[in-house]
Amino acid sequence: MKRIFTSLTVTQKTVQRLGKCLAVLMAVQVAAVSVAYGQDDGHILNYRDAEIRAFIDDIAAITGRTFIIDPRVRGKINVVSSETVTVEGVFQTFLSALKVNGFTLVPSASGAFKIVPDEIAAQDAGPVNQERAGDVLMTRVFSLKYADPLAVQAAAKPFVFKNGRVFARKGMPVVIVTDYADNLERIAQLVASMDVDHSVIRTLALENTSAGEMADIALKLAAQPGFDDNVLQSLTAMPLDSSNTLILKGPLDLIETFLPVLRELDENNASRGDLRVIYLKHANAEKLMPMLETVTKSLSRKDKSGKAISADGDVSISAYAGANAVVINASSEMQQRIANVINMLDVARAQVLVEAIVVEVSDSAAKELGVQYLLAGGDNSAIPFTMANYSNTAPNLLALAGALQTSDDDSDTSSASDLFGAAAVDSLLGFNGFALGAAGETDGGTIFGVVLNAIKQDTGSNILSTPSIMTMDNEPAKFLSGQEIPISTGETLGANNVNPFRTIERKDVGIQLEVTPQINDGDEIRLQIRQEISSIAGPVSSSFTELVTNKREIETTVSIQSGDIVVLGGLVQEDEITSVDKVPLLGDIPLLGRLFRSDRKSRAKTNLMIFLRPTIVRSAGDAKALTATKYDYIRGQQSKVNSGGLTIDQLVKDVMGGQPVPPLQE
Repeated sequence: MKRIFTSLTVTQKTVQRLGKCLAVLMAVQVAAVSVAYGQDDGHILNYRDAEIRAFIDDIAAITGRTFIIDPRVRGKINVVSSETVTVEGVFQTFLSALKVNGFTLVPSASGAFKIVPDEIAAQDAGPVNQERAGDVLMTRVFSLKYADPLAVQAAAKPFVFKNGRVFARKGMPVVIVTDYADNLERIAQLVASMDVDHSVIRTLALENTSAGEMADIALKLAAQPGFDDNVLQSLTAMPLDSSNTLILKGPLDLIETFLPVLRELDENNASRGDLRVIYLKHANAEKLMPMLETVTKSLSRKDKSGKAISADGDVSISAYAGANAVVINASSEMQQRIANVINMLDVARAQVLVEAIVVEVSDSAAKELGVQYLLAGGDNSAIPFTMANYSNTAPNLLALAGALQTSDDDSDTSSASDLFGAAAVDSLLGFNGFALGAAGETDGGTIFGVVLNAIKQDTGSNILSTPSIMTMDNEPAKFLSGQEIPISTGETLGANNVNPFRTIERKDVGIQLEVTPQINDGDEIRLQIRQEISSIAGPVSSSFTELVTNKREIETTVSIQSGDIVVLGGLVQEDEITSVDKVPLLGDIPLLGRLFRSDRKSRAKTNLMIFLRPTIVRSAGDAKALTATKYDYIRGQQSKVNSGGLTIDQLVKDVMGGQPVPPLQE
């Protein structure tokens, strides 16, 4: 009974407490209802120990916005207002109330708002760089022009709320901040006040040191370990070679530290002696010497009274090819003048890749039709000797008949037989086409023979050549692919053919390309070009063995943009030759005249065109890209052959000891 009574007593106390809570909740619900359905010109917010989820429901009804509530959002909320608040004011008050209670609002891509605890909100912040106001968590990227990103990060970190984020990295001129929108405006003002160029510009006129050399010294000095890491980034040293002046830009304290040191170095160089060695970086010392000697003759120095004194006898310049250096023996003032000229000329020059395509399309046709006959009577025959033989036909009927006759006649010498036999063999070897004939000897010793020969010949060719060559700007280059053939230039015979000799000259035959490029402003290239295509046509004749060469040559100067294709020239040639050998009168008889005539007709048509494309190669990257293109072309050609032999990749690896060029990425 005692235990039951105690249980009943506790239950009554609990009921009393629940009653009080219900009374409060009813009051809050009444207030909430009055807020949700307030007057049209505003709303009064009065919440005392209200459930935060009920508060969110009312705000959603007032503002018309959609909220996604995290399960961890729980607790009581208190909001008191004495005046009406607009709908936008209700939303801003809602944001502030969430922030006070450790929650925040994160916009989503769908337009809804996520309500999450602020300790995890930084990882789920809303869109970047959107313009918003109030206590909405946002992420903003601040781009810096002058300030150090790590310094800005350190300065902004104390102003970011405890669960916010500030990110910066050395060498990346941006600072990323995740914070409430209102606080981001304060941080933006802080960043703007720090991201200001506080550098100054000073000039230093040099007398004994070149501006380029002093600029290198200033930058190397700023990179020393004694200075901060950002000192080198904040210092700019620009040489002005025309007046030998150094321009410095950087923080005032840094410039004031560097100027006395650089000025002292320039003064100390005045006493370094009359001898100076300048090592060239790009130019050739020996090629530079004639120009330096000419310029030195025009330079002059002045004495203390201001009178100009010739410097010819006081200056000595020489080149040392082993180290590619120029040695100057002169006064310090004259040394500096000559050094300024060398610095302006000793610059890196671009290269030019010249690619040519030579296309020759030829078509030739020949037709030949002829009839030869031979008739000769014997010793006692009344039949006269008659024949028809033509120089433009083969085989030669007279040579064949002579060879047969001398071979059967024992009275003829062996030398005559050999002569006719050789002529007959040459005649047969020179024959092309179709031949039909008959020959014989009658009982009376009459010899007869007839030969019909016919030929039709068509020849077509498509010759394609692609010479290419790489050269420096304003440097001549030559490409040759062909043969050296002997050409007789003279012959001498002594008395009684004693000590005969012949002089021979070797001549290049093939494809030759000579080019001198000049790069102008706007990637325009001026090209001096000589293109030659030559070949061997054969001997002059059967009795004269000197060679005949075909030659086509173009020598011109063109101007073209880098990477464009230009046609240098073309030759369209058509030759038609008709040859008719006939017996007078008999060869003109219709139809029957064909027996006394030989016709030959030939036609040759040649179309030759030369195309060229120059490409400027300014950097190592450009050279690698062009090399990879040509390398891939050769690799592709070898794969088409599929011979399984030695490849270019194996050659590069075995001969050069390096890695093959990687294929281009598509």
